Amino acid sequence: MSQVVSTRLPDETAERLKRFARRLGKTPSETGAMLIEESLREAEFAFIEFRNSPVGRSAYMKNSNLAVWQVMIVAQKYDLQPDKIARHFQRPQEWVLAALNYAEAYPVEIEDAISDYRAFNYTALKRILPQTELIKVPSEVLLEQ
Repeated sequence: MSQVVSTRLPDETAERLKRFARRLGKTPSETGAMLIEESLREAEFAFIEFRNSPVGRSAYMKNSNLAVWQVMIVAQKYDLQPDKIARHFQRPQEWVLAALNYAEAYPVEIEDAISDYRAFNYTALKRILPQTELIKVPSEVLLEQ
């Protein structure tokens, strides 16, 4: 269910919204609703901000180049233990807890992003970039450090 909420915007703001909506391929109404939702989430969750990404708008961790779903991939490797995750990223535990809290509140969003990431493999990349070549590095070379 949804509700219609009317708001007045200054002409300049309305034009900026229309331009942004065009870039996203959405209507100004859809874009306004999306931006309000993102702003509310940013207000409700510490260390979360929304950014444009190659796959659309995504929740990112502030002061980093990591999307929440990327943090969660690592977090799963550490059985969601905040202290271990924080050590891995060399970040305060509160930063990690913010990612865990967001992922808990929006599990489908995070699971879908992780699923999309895992589906993108060499075959998918080669379809987009036919000149791509697979280079195999022997594991013993990787261990020589």
